[in-house]
Amino acid sequence: MAKATIKFQKKLNVSLQPGDIIYMRITRNTPIDQELEAVGDNSSQIVTLGTCFSVASDRLSLVVDTLSTSPRPEIGDYFMFGKNNVINSSSVIGYHANIEFENTSTDFCELYAVNSEISYSSN
Repeated sequence: MAKATIKFQKKLNVSLQPGDIIYMRITRNTPIDQELEAVGDNSSQIVTLGTCFSVASDRLSLVVDTLSTSPRPEIGDYFMFGKNNVINSSSVIGYHANIEFENTSTDFCELYAVNSEISYSSN
């Protein structure tokens, strides 16, 4: 894989991190673009560029490990990113809670259920 540095005029999204997958929508006006627009299918113009290798501290550029099959980015192309599901799993791992229940009633009581709600945060 070759590394490509892509520079931007505006700061990149703060949630972009190394390991994310970089996608690119090609906005060039080529014969294939005109053909796709004629049938209303622009989805095939979105290609996987590669994996984010690093993000500059000023968030105005990033380095991508480009795939050998990916076209080279040009000015005007639109970039997106997706999180790597292996690194950013949706399940909570490594957290626990100790809970103690106390019933002060002298009447018979039965615990039916205990539920919890956990939300994943990228912070």
